[in-house]
Amino acid sequence: MAVLQKGNSIYPFWGENVNLITGLDPLGLQVTSEATYATMLPGLSNLTNRLRYYGFYCWIIDFYFKKENKGNQTEQYRFIRRAELLIALLMQKERKGITQITGSDFASNLINNETSNIFDLAAGADKDSGNEKTYWKYPSGAFGQYYFGALLALSLAVRYENDEGDIIFNITQPHPRQKVSGKQLAEAFDEGLTDEIKTLFYNCVKKGKLSNKDIPELINYFAIDKVNPERTEWKLYVEMLLDKDYPNKEIEEEFTFHRRNTITSLLSTANQNNQEYDWYAYLDDCYKQKFENKESTDIGWYCYQLNEYWQFACGLIFYGILQYLETLQTGEYLPKFIDDFSKLVITELDTEPNTFLENIFVSITDNENDLSIKGRDKNNTPQLRAKYGFELLFKLYANNKEQLPQLKEYMSRNRIIREGNMADGLFAITNHLKNGIEDFISFFIHKNIIYRHQMVALRKMGSGTQATNKFIIEEQMIRLIDIFPARRTSPRMNALRNLLFDLQVINDEGIITELHTKITYQ
Repeated sequence: MAVLQKGNSIYPFWGENVNLITGLDPLGLQVTSEATYATMLPGLSNLTNRLRYYGFYCWIIDFYFKKENKGNQTEQYRFIRRAELLIALLMQKERKGITQITGSDFASNLINNETSNIFDLAAGADKDSGNEKTYWKYPSGAFGQYYFGALLALSLAVRYENDEGDIIFNITQPHPRQKVSGKQLAEAFDEGLTDEIKTLFYNCVKKGKLSNKDIPELINYFAIDKVNPERTEWKLYVEMLLDKDYPNKEIEEEFTFHRRNTITSLLSTANQNNQEYDWYAYLDDCYKQKFENKESTDIGWYCYQLNEYWQFACGLIFYGILQYLETLQTGEYLPKFIDDFSKLVITELDTEPNTFLENIFVSITDNENDLSIKGRDKNNTPQLRAKYGFELLFKLYANNKEQLPQLKEYMSRNRIIREGNMADGLFAITNHLKNGIEDFISFFIHKNIIYRHQMVALRKMGSGTQATNKFIIEEQMIRLIDIFPARRTSPRMNALRNLLFDLQVINDEGIITELHTKITYQ
């Protein structure tokens, strides 16, 4: 009989070894959350955290075409990558406490191990030479992997095929339909640079060398963490963020302003909370208001928060199941495992096994946030963790069942509905209201947790050899592979906070400054 050990099948077994990886979203329930925050905050991502990179990349592309005549992919990628590493070295030398700088770990290692007064940008950045020990694996650097998608969404940059068949980057030109183009942002960035500093920067990039003595001078112009409010660059960043979500759209009926509305609502919420910027408070308010506030953006964030609670509730149950499997230290017959664990959860719920599901809801006094916090307690037993997951599930149904039809319509209309979404999940509970609580818990564990995880793991594996399974079922015997805790998604709010910090709209203490009025009242 084949034996599975750490993802390797021990003889006899015909086929390749299965590579077990950690994986994310093992129940496939976070995709609705991800689709929602992508719709609410287009042009941002959890990996584009520094606002001045938007202007720098527009400038460096424009600067490249001003200085170079070749315009081929290899040359352009090399130019961008060396410039990125140069910025990383400047920031690590002079602004070490600033995070979210691309290539910062590599730059830090170079600085810590420096043996001369010259940093070799070419050796650290050029991939076209076959060197694999560079600051970034992706061929076009962090720009191509992370920031280009954001700049493309904001109609600041494009990618096209030149006469030689190379795919290269360029910036957009001014157009009446959008407030800010890539060219305008490049020119605004350029305004803050002297001819001498541009020559120095170019020579460093072109030669692939950065001298230690030049760093103090360069950082005064290329610091990536703060934008001067007195400059045109600052004003353009604000206009860019407050423009319609997709500036290249021309049909007015398709215009949306979710990004702008989110920013102004966050600042308004801060005004109501002692000037403290707290995006959790805003999301909590959207969740509580549900459809009372007719603003589409607030409803979108209500959808996000509800789906987050839903996927987190299921994640707690899943986590409890894995922990319980771990205590058994051996395989268990699946029907018996489900039955035993369901009984343990019922005991924690302190209710009779035959109690109708519909009679459980009124007994839960904790709110959704309290249940989420209790469920995360590291000292929870497996059954107690699952208990909090089920109580959160029941609370969500009780508090949102009236909104479910509207939710599905809103999500469909805004194209954020995904398989496994909270509306379908909570709707399904309606079919079980007359069932006993133990029957429901057994059914939910089997179908919505165990079966769903198997389906998601198989789908992620596809035709490859990487598996995200956290347990394996063979001949109706379930065996643990790995533990996976319940997790929340990150809805780009921290990235947005960093952008507002770079604009100096938020200070080091998380308090909004007077500059916020230039955004709120635009």
